[in-house]
Amino acid sequence: MQVSSLALLLAACGEKPANIEQMSEAMTTTLSELSTPEAQKDRKAIDLSIGFGPAISAAVSKNEGYRAAVALEAEAMGRIGVAESARRLQVSGNANLGGIREEGGVRDQTTIGAAGGITLSHLVYDGGESAAAVNQATAEALSARAERELRGNDTALQAARAWIDVWQFGERLRLLRVRTAQMDTLITQMERMASNGYVDRAALDSARRQVVDIALEDTRLEADLREAQGRFGRYYNQSPKAVSAPVELFTLAEARAAAGKWQTAPGLERSAAALLVAQSAVASAEAAFRPRARLQAGVTTPMQEGESTDTTVGLMFEYTFGDGGRRKSQLKAALARAEAVEAQLSDAKRTMEVELETALTRLAAIERSMPLVAEKVRLSETEAQTARSQIATGQSNLRQLIEAEIENYRAQDRKLALRAERHALLLTIASQTGGLGRRLGLVSEVLR
Repeated sequence: MQVSSLALLLAACGEKPANIEQMSEAMTTTLSELSTPEAQKDRKAIDLSIGFGPAISAAVSKNEGYRAAVALEAEAMGRIGVAESARRLQVSGNANLGGIREEGGVRDQTTIGAAGGITLSHLVYDGGESAAAVNQATAEALSARAERELRGNDTALQAARAWIDVWQFGERLRLLRVRTAQMDTLITQMERMASNGYVDRAALDSARRQVVDIALEDTRLEADLREAQGRFGRYYNQSPKAVSAPVELFTLAEARAAAGKWQTAPGLERSAAALLVAQSAVASAEAAFRPRARLQAGVTTPMQEGESTDTTVGLMFEYTFGDGGRRKSQLKAALARAEAVEAQLSDAKRTMEVELETALTRLAAIERSMPLVAEKVRLSETEAQTARSQIATGQSNLRQLIEAEIENYRAQDRKLALRAERHALLLTIASQTGGLGRRLGLVSEVLR
């Protein structure tokens, strides 16, 4: 047999694989391109004037992680068709252009020409292996869809919490600075009165200490605000100093109803899909112990003139009698994997129930606390107004007024913190159960 010059020519035309230096250079180039203006064109600042909910939806839609999850979902859906194709009619063809050299006999002979063939085959029986492959691909697609929903809900939650935190820390910092300025004025008045002997120095020092304690919170709130602005910039591509108050996307009743439907949680759906994948892998491993049958027909044309065209039709059987224990090992591994995934699903269910119950308990506590805090704000504000009006008559003093102002500040600060925590808890429950993504319109764009 002599290799034809055409085959050598085709082999020479193949591309040479890249070496490690070339591949490393390609990686560096790819990373450098991420910072080019073209790569930044999709990172335009999101219009915050459209509102809390629409801005979150826009942030998720432009998030690279979420877009990657959408693409992976499309890829997984495409693999279902790949698996299903094994159960359909298979048609393949081949051609040989070149020559055959026959040596020996009376004289050597070389035949130059072309030969070709076409083969049709259809799977009749494979012990359930192809069905298991389709089931596994379908389960992996459902897992990818659940992963996309999980990523969308989590990204929406993080974007919402960044907005909530920028709002709450900005409002609390503004409140702190307004009250600190007011109390600094009162301290100045107390210092003048102390210098004239009208105020005890011990009372002045006590008032100063309380004001300093409040002023120290400025640094912490400023740091919290900057950290929240950093997270905000990640999702909205800008870092504003202040944002509007977040609106309520979910009511407490809706959150409670969603917590009762924990089966819709994307995280649990992903775990359930993983169990289906593992069970399909077990079915595929079991099918390897069974025979395979395929209906096959083919036509092959000769290269040498005068020879006949060969036609074959028949039922082909295949069975592996020994493989060194490979099939047994694969089945054992698949069974262990299925057992592990089932345990993970059970653990994920329990974890989800505990987390939802904890969030609902915390929400209930906040609901009970909000009216009490509001009443405390009202009473402390009335106390401060009374102290301010009674200074002239001597019924109260500046120290009492400062204490009343500090009490009112702490009550208002607590009210803002509780409002922010309530928003975050409602959205956390909605995110865990998948309701946040549905409310924002983050539905699958991949049709099956």
